[in-house]
Amino acid sequence: MGVADADLESDGIPTSYVPFRNANLVSVAISYAEATDSEALFIGAHSEDFSGYPDCRQAFFDAFQNLIDVGTKPETDIELKTPFVEWSKTEIAERGLELGVPYDMTWSCYRDEEPACGTCDACAFRLEAFRNAGSRDPIAYAEPPVTS
Repeated sequence: MGVADADLESDGIPTSYVPFRNANLVSVAISYAEATDSEALFIGAHSEDFSGYPDCRQAFFDAFQNLIDVGTKPETDIELKTPFVEWSKTEIAERGLELGVPYDMTWSCYRDEEPACGTCDACAFRLEAFRNAGSRDPIAYAEPPVTS
């Protein structure tokens, strides 16, 4: 399956969408951040995700920042940072390769065990990003990656 052929529901949302996932994850992280007097919380959402996932858009994170501001103690000042929100997966892969990110220790697949499936949306985007970056993805896949 090509990235452009990802399975979509009738409303254009990918079938891999987990309802309100980032709200739940950010809520838990903000709770911890406030308890530890942290100044910032970083999330790696990016532009290719928000084309289909409503909780990966900058507007979502802006609204969540407001929620943080009104839902924490008055003296709490935590900034929700989204450094990659405007980046493509390819741009992220390229920058990671420049920095020597140990991609063999990272995981994108919706499968919860090795090897990665190689066919879900997350795998397809990841494989395409590495191809576009002119590099081989170092993790193992159940399905051989398409090399076209």
